[in-house]
Amino acid sequence: SSSSSPPSGSDYLFGLVWLGAAAYAAYFFLDNAYRIRLQAIDEFGPVIHEFDPYFNYRATEYLYEHGAKKFFTWFDYMVWYPLGRPVG
Repeated sequence: SSSSSPPSGSDYLFGLVWLGAAAYAAYFFLDNAYRIRLQAIDEFGPVIHEFDPYFNYRATEYLYEHGAKKFFTWFDYMVWYPLGRPVG
């Protein structure tokens, strides 16, 4: 029969150190992810520049429907109204 001894104080401390290191690493990565995501707002303010996911969706849809040749000569009149802008 094998008997299991309770964990010693050093094992408990070692576990706490690992838990603290894992918590710090999680905090570090989540904090950096948050800061990177908000970098555009910090630099330019709450104005959408090229970070517009709807435009990216429309551009991908146009590329899929019309092909690369028309995409690279596409002038999009739906953005920067009333001027529009060349996309490709």
